[in-house]
Amino acid sequence: MQKDKTGSIEPTTLGAGGHFRIKDMFRLKMPCANCPFRKEGAIHLSPGRLSSIIDTLVKDDHTTFYCHKIEHSIAGGQFEDGLYTPSTKDAMCAGAAAYLMKAGRPTIGMRIAYLTGAVTPSEWDKAADMVIDPPFDKNSKKLG
Repeated sequence: MQKDKTGSIEPTTLGAGGHFRIKDMFRLKMPCANCPFRKEGAIHLSPGRLSSIIDTLVKDDHTTFYCHKIEHSIAGGQFEDGLYTPSTKDAMCAGAAAYLMKAGRPTIGMRIAYLTGAVTPSEWDKAADMVIDPPFDKNSKKLG
């Protein structure tokens, strides 16, 4: 926990780059213009790449998908030997967050953010129509 500018205590977590506020990790609410999760205008990925990202997010709710605009900018983390070490400037991809909410599968990090009051589940509602639809029934949690 850290105090914000007003003296209120905010939930924080310790990442590879140091302490960061949980709400900062989830500060992006709308997908970038070429977010891979967008229905229209998505960046071209190699065949199967988006499916692989989605599969990882759905099967391993301990993981996240960082915004590529931040990750590949000067503010992003470090790439070494093919592995990425996030910085405290990184943020979860808003498209991925909106997709996971549509699928009814928020990550553990997202759920912690809800429980601590850092964000609310409805914060990605406006982005929901912009992102692709999950290939499974939200209520059954099964593919197909």
